[in-house]
Amino acid sequence: MSSAPPAEGTRKRLDHIDAMRPVKQAAVVSTHTLIFFAPIATNTTVIGLIMLTRFSREAFLFVSACMLTFSYRDTEKLKLNHYWKRRFISVGVPYLAWTVIYYFYTTAHTVKGFPFYSFEHSIAFTDAGFHYFAHLLRTGYYHLYYLIIIMEFYLLFPLLLKFIRKFSKWHLHIMVVAVVWQIAYGVLVDSHPFGIKLNQIVQSRYLFAYVVYLLGGMIVALHLDEVHQWICDKARWIVALTILSAVGAEVLSYCGRYHWLPNYLKTGTLVFAPAILPFNFGAILCVYLLGVYLVDPKRSLRTRAAVQSGSDNSYGVYLSQMLWIPFLLRSRNHLGLHVHWQIGVPLALVTVYAAGMLFTALAARTPLSKALTGRSQASWRSLLPRRHETPEVLRGDTGEGPLDVVTE
Repeated sequence: MSSAPPAEGTRKRLDHIDAMRPVKQAAVVSTHTLIFFAPIATNTTVIGLIMLTRFSREAFLFVSACMLTFSYRDTEKLKLNHYWKRRFISVGVPYLAWTVIYYFYTTAHTVKGFPFYSFEHSIAFTDAGFHYFAHLLRTGYYHLYYLIIIMEFYLLFPLLLKFIRKFSKWHLHIMVVAVVWQIAYGVLVDSHPFGIKLNQIVQSRYLFAYVVYLLGGMIVALHLDEVHQWICDKARWIVALTILSAVGAEVLSYCGRYHWLPNYLKTGTLVFAPAILPFNFGAILCVYLLGVYLVDPKRSLRTRAAVQSGSDNSYGVYLSQMLWIPFLLRSRNHLGLHVHWQIGVPLALVTVYAAGMLFTALAARTPLSKALTGRSQASWRSLLPRRHETPEVLRGDTGEGPLDVVTE
């Protein structure tokens, strides 16, 4: 059996992938701050912005599939015991820990004064509370369903890897079929042909809703050198076409208010709209290009250190964000602060992201680091960077979350 690539070499080669993490998490937080701090129901601009930030989910799944496949692409046979253990630690443990946290957080009573929540007399330890917890565990609280999808992918990954390798000469055909399926699924979900209507949980919690991104990520991983070169060579075209597809999606979103536009051409609030696929693909490639730019040796040491810090803490930002967003909203309402959403949303985004970064940086230096941040426990000495540190030292612990590429 051939061994997987050495851990250090793999990390060094994929620094630009690590640099994608904070960008995608910023898009995720942007989506949720828009939902909580902007007038969605009455503002087509807000709907259009949310439509353009939602690509973060697809990017998350695409890159996760790509990196997992990359880490095993030179391994002829998976050591399943080792594989399952690592996957459970990387995603299963944080999912369980944060489900418990959000369970108590959402069952607490709200009160008028700071800290706005009271855990007394809650339903947490009642039969109703138990059923609510089981529901959260099964469906994923708010944003945690991303991890449910990743765990489903992990379960099927050994079989999918065999399939992709066996039909190595058919990768282009597989991708064509995957794109056709993704379009057909969007039509099925949004247009309800033949009277078929899937509820929201079924729509978004299962792998079949993201086939093109997961299989695409696996296939790209097996041809990463060639794909990387192609993306860099076509950078200007990719950016231009992504902007064009964004404009097209916005126009279709605006026209969606008119009855003459067929459902399969509408975008806006339709999460799986086929017409948004070109933008999703382009946005993922643009974030990839941004990652390449951010880790270029020409960047300053300060910039590269900031990017590394964002990469290290991005998983924790994602996991904890729904603690800070509701708390910030209640704080704003309690203080009677009313600002235009164009100002409030960016302020909320920066505040939530900063709170998540600070929380993750601190939690990563406690024995609960694995469960709360997906990272190995770091030393308190490493909390603040030092002037004498080199770029190699600044290469931090990117964690063992869905984007982890170390197999040994």
